[in-house]
Amino acid sequence: MALLIDYQCDKITSGETDNMILIKAKKPGVGIFLRYTLLPFIVMPTVVAAEDLMFTPYLGYRVGGDFRDVSTDTELKLGESESYGLIIGKDSGSGDTFEFIYSIQPTKLKASGPVTSGLLGDLDVENFLIAGKRTLNKESGTFVSGLVGATRFDPNSASLDSETRFSLGLGGGIDYRINKRLGLRLEGRGIATFFNSDSAVFCGSDGGCLVYIESNVLWQFELVTGFTFRF
Repeated sequence: MALLIDYQCDKITSGETDNMILIKAKKPGVGIFLRYTLLPFIVMPTVVAAEDLMFTPYLGYRVGGDFRDVSTDTELKLGESESYGLIIGKDSGSGDTFEFIYSIQPTKLKASGPVTSGLLGDLDVENFLIAGKRTLNKESGTFVSGLVGATRFDPNSASLDSETRFSLGLGGGIDYRINKRLGLRLEGRGIATFFNSDSAVFCGSDGGCLVYIESNVLWQFELVTGFTFRF
């Protein structure tokens, strides 16, 4: 689409064809003003229309999540389990995609130590992440991504508080386009969640806490797959 300015006519008029918009103004200053004030509104719909809005519901499998309870010298571990979530993405048109990722892993917190051993309880691990995805090869759909956000650990017990911590991650995989509107995404991710050293987590209203951890970083790794729908 082209934008043309005619400075020499006696009045301001506008006309539109299939490929151009013609604006006529009496004075050059008016024409320049119209060009730079109207241009963003004329070009923006075309740019937005060219961008893809993507939704990817997915299923995954997550492993990892080990730390130590220093009060009882107990090794604590999040159980391996299925995860599921949703990715909402916006294609910038230059090979980069900006994404919001939500995922949840229903799991169990297990203990192994001289004082405490066995199942401590059920736990939901939720990720709220913003990602920047760079496509490396358009034909195969291979990509890498960087992630930043927060992870929430929510015990399935009304007497214990949840914990939300800062997270960073890296991902990579294939986002293969089956056709213009449908794709298949396969991805692996590693997510690091940061804790303060010697911090108490999963505390109750009575002031007591379930775990006193020593670890600074909790690592989890995930493989996910899902269909991508583009609009």
